[in-house]
Amino acid sequence: MSHIVLVVVPDHAGGGAERRYLIVEERDGTFFLPAGRVEPNENLMAAAVRETAEEAGLLIGLQGILGIDHEPHRMRFCFVGYAAVDMPPKSRPDRHSRAAHWLTKAEIARMPLRHPEVLDWIERAERATALLPCAAYQPHGLSVPSVSLPLAQHP
Repeated sequence: MSHIVLVVVPDHAGGGAERRYLIVEERDGTFFLPAGRVEPNENLMAAAVRETAEEAGLLIGLQGILGIDHEPHRMRFCFVGYAAVDMPPKSRPDRHSRAAHWLTKAEIARMPLRHPEVLDWIERAERATALLPCAAYQPHGLSVPSVSLPLAQHP
């Protein structure tokens, strides 16, 4: 079974009336969230951070887990992240993507999307009153002390 991560990254630093989101321009010219396969021996959170760095050129932190979906041969984990460093996204193409952009939902809706679920995940993130904390995920083989944590809040 393959494991896939997706990341919704709102632009908390950008001023303006409408919130913007980090969107990757794929090599085929379509647009999607930062996403990709989890590598062997890699945990989900590391994969989400790595994929965003590779595809969008941004370092991110993770606020929490927005959702999990599955099909018979794959599981997907969607995180909500935040830009950890104030810098522009990737603007030069490479083997991972053409570029990345901060776009509003209206702008995203006009783009050729790899799949319309991009807007579904963004809307789900906007409606979320609480996220599953990243601490709820325990990478296989790691012993983590049991602690009681409040649900992660997003700005």
